[in-house]
This record gives sequence, structure tokens and C-alpha cells, in this order.
Amino acid sequence: MHITPTPRPNFSYSHFSRQMRKLILSLLEASFNRCTDLRVLHGHTIVLGIIRDSFVASRLVEFCFKSGRGDPHYARVVFHSLDLPDVYTWNAMIIGHAERDSPNSGVSYYFQMLARRVPPDNYTFALVVKACMMGSCEDNELGRKIHGQILKQGMEDLVVVRNSLMNMYCKMGQFEDARLLFNKSLILDLVSWNSMISAYGKQGDVESARELFDKMPQRSLVSWSAMIDGYVKSGSFVEALRLFSEMQALGVKPDVVTLVTVLKACANLGALDQGRWVHLYINRIKIGWERNVVLGTALVDMYAKCGCIDVAFELFDGIHVKDAILWNAMIGGLAMHGHGREALEIFSRMRRHGMMLNETTFLTVISACAHSGMVAEGVEIFESMKREYGIEPKIEHYGCLADLLGRAGLVHEAEEVLCNMPMKPLVSQWGALMAACKTHNNVEVGERVGKRLILIEPLDGGRYVLLSNIYAAAGRWEDARETRRAMEERGAKKETGCSVIELDGTIHEFIVGDTTHPQSREIYEMLSELKRELKTVGAE
Repeated sequence: MHITPTPRPNFSYSHFSRQMRKLILSLLEASFNRCTDLRVLHGHTIVLGIIRDSFVASRLVEFCFKSGRGDPHYARVVFHSLDLPDVYTWNAMIIGHAERDSPNSGVSYYFQMLARRVPPDNYTFALVVKACMMGSCEDNELGRKIHGQILKQGMEDLVVVRNSLMNMYCKMGQFEDARLLFNKSLILDLVSWNSMISAYGKQGDVESARELFDKMPQRSLVSWSAMIDGYVKSGSFVEALRLFSEMQALGVKPDVVTLVTVLKACANLGALDQGRWVHLYINRIKIGWERNVVLGTALVDMYAKCGCIDVAFELFDGIHVKDAILWNAMIGGLAMHGHGREALEIFSRMRRHGMMLNETTFLTVISACAHSGMVAEGVEIFESMKREYGIEPKIEHYGCLADLLGRAGLVHEAEEVLCNMPMKPLVSQWGALMAACKTHNNVEVGERVGKRLILIEPLDGGRYVLLSNIYAAAGRWEDARETRRAMEERGAKKETGCSVIELDGTIHEFIVGDTTHPQSREIYEMLSELKRELKTVGAE
């Protein structure tokens, strides 16, 4: 039986009005959302004769890369079936490969586009820079080559292109080049400012980030969040909370990202009142922390680190879907406060639930054992990392094992761990062992470790002071005096002591000898009074 083929519609899609074009594109998108086979959608465009239209072709290529049904291979099939793909379709291939398949392939399509003599537009350059940044951030020459082509085309001053270049240089760690582009720009938008502030914050340069933040002609929520996040990443938790208070005073409403960052600051400071306020705010605006594992984890971490273990447990059990980060946060909070047995119970529950154990899991649970004096359990868990789970211990795990042994008074064994580990120990790990020697009055290992630390950090006065104290506790007064004398001769300085407390929701920071606190006179008078009272009872 002969079947007459359905004739292709005798029209050119380009003749349609703009409204009709939008309608057909909307129908295509609706069709895409309904069907599970890109080939069906492709077939519709061929039957209708509209695949030849550049806008339809580029839209179909975009559909091929969309999440959930992404099919980069079929995107290439569609693309290479086109006679003359235009700049929009090339752009779709560049960004599609960059985001879903292979960033380097995205860059490759850009060079193919040039070889086919298709003129790039401003979005092409922005997209290829993004692809270059995502796939070849270590290949600085490639990024500079693309930048050179942008200069030749006279497109560097376009905001979208310049922002992409700044992000690329920041990703490469070339902040001076990024800042030069920023300073040269005649037109800056919020993305430009936010990108530089975020980049400085991530590398710990909060001074430069704050300088730009204070100069911004206007700020968005992203600006505030980037600056607060920068403070948290650099350990400036007090400044992070101060800026959050300023943000609230100006009526800027925080989002989930901001709240998670603020909760991290509260957790690290032990600022329970501020953390509780954030929790109440979350409940008031009904974000639903029970179903948001990132926000729920931040709350659990904050309460656990602030010592509210019962509240942390209640929240932990209330979160519907738990990931490894949440389990680790609960174990870490228990570890901080010496609840070793409870931490091991959570660790056991984690394994029973079939959760994937990672490096952080082992680090937190060994730390819990260290803070609770459970040496045998901690050593067994350390040894099980590689034996049962195929996880190679890293420098942090060896340091935690040494800390576990040192806290228990097994300083010789701890020293052996640090000397025999497959990587060079950190200075802080030697310092922890030296503190353990002071606690357990082990002069032999303490002297050996102390001299090693003084060789590594000859200007750190804290090392001399601790070694001197170890000598003094053992009655070796001449060695103690000689150590103090060496400290003075070398000009070594002990790090200034600092403490932080929260009172009625306000964070107060105190530094030795500092008189900047508004109530410093009253504080010092009270300290003097306490000193006098201690003398009268013979307690000083």
C-alpha cells in the first residue's frame, strides 16, 4: 500500500510576526515540558518546517541541555543538522557544553565558530569567558587569549563581558588583573561590585572587600550577604554580626543564604541569643527549616556549638531528609562539649542508616573520642578509615589522632604519630602536643617539641613561654630563665590574649591592655576589686 507523505508546510517561519513567533516558541516549551523524548520535539519542528529558523534551532539546542532531560549528544545532532547555524545557536552550544557537559568543549565551539566566520556578539564573549573559567581556570594563557580577542573586537567595555572577565581572573587567583578591570570600567553595575566583594571575601582580604562595600553607590541583598560571608570566612565573626545588625537596621530582609552565614558566625562565637533570634525569625517568616537541610544543619550546628545539646537533638530529629553534613554537624557539636558516648551513638546511627561516611565524619568522631578520653575507640575508628571504608587519612586525621593520644597523656605515642605520618606535620599539631606535655608534666617530650617549635617559629613568644613553664614545673629554674632570656633577645612576642562574650544579645570583645570598650573604666575597677579580695583570702 502506498502512503502519500505529508507535505511540508509551504511557508518560512521568518515571515511570521513577532507575536506568532513567541506563541510557537511557547508551544514548543510546553511540548518540551510534557514529553520525555527530545526526538519527539525535534520531529515537531521538522514537520512544521520551523527547524530552519535560527531562533527555533537555538531554543531546541537549549532544551537539549536543560537539567533533568539534558542530552548533550542530541544537542550536537540537532546542531550539526543545521545548514547555517547563526550566532544564537552557537552561543547555545557554548554555554550548554560549559554548564552541562564539558567546559573545554564549549571553548572549542567558540573557535569552530570563528573558523566558520560567524561574527560573535557581546554575549558570545561573555559565555566563552565563562566556559574558559569553568573548564580551564588553571590555563591562564587561554583566558588571556580570549581577553585579547575581546580587546581586538572592542568589546571589553561592555558590562556583561567585563563582569565575566573579572570573574575569570578572580577564579584564576589573579585579583590584581580583576581589580584593574574594575578600576578601568566606565560603567559598573551591581554585579561588578558584588563580584569583586565576593572574590576578596573568599580569599580572606576583608579589608579590600569592605573598602569596596563602603564605596558602593547602592547595595543589594547579595552585597550584604557577600560582605557578611567574607567576614565569616576570615574568622571575623564579631564584624559579621555587627554588619548583620546594620543590615537589619536599614530594613534589608535576609534570605536563606544570609541566615545560614549568620548562624555560622553565632556558632563560632557562642552567641546563643543572636542565634535564637535568627531561629525565631526563620519560624516567623515560615521558611521551613525542616525541609531545608542547609538551613536545618546551620541551626543544629549553632545550638550544638553553643552547648544547647537537647535543642540541637530535637532539631536534628525534626529534619526530614538528612545528609552527611548534618550528621557531621551533630557529631561535631557533641565532640566540642565532651559528649563522646553520644557522638559515637550518632556515628553508629549514621552507619545503620546507610549514610556515606566521608573524611569529615571520621575527623569529627575521632575528635569526640579525644575530648572524652576514649583512646581505644578513637584509635580503632582511625584504623577503620582505610581498612573498611577505603578512605586515606589526611594530615588533619593524623593530627587528631596525635591529639587524642596527647590528651590522654600518651605523649610519646603522639610524638611517634607526628614523626611517622606520611606528610609533614603542621606547626599547630606540634603546638597541641607541647600543650599536652605541659598538662601531663612530660619534660622530655615537651623540651624536644618546644625546641623544634622555636626553630620553626623563632619570633612566636608563646612557644618560649610554654617551654619556660614546662621547665619551671619540673623545677629546672635556670632553663626556664634561659628560655625567657632567649625570647627577649630575639624580640619574640606572645600573641595578645582575646576573649568574647555575649550579653543581652550584644557581642563584647576584650583584648589584653585594650581600653576601647565604653565601660573599660568600670571593668578595670571591678578587676582591681576582685584582685584585692583574692589577696585578703590568700588566693593569689
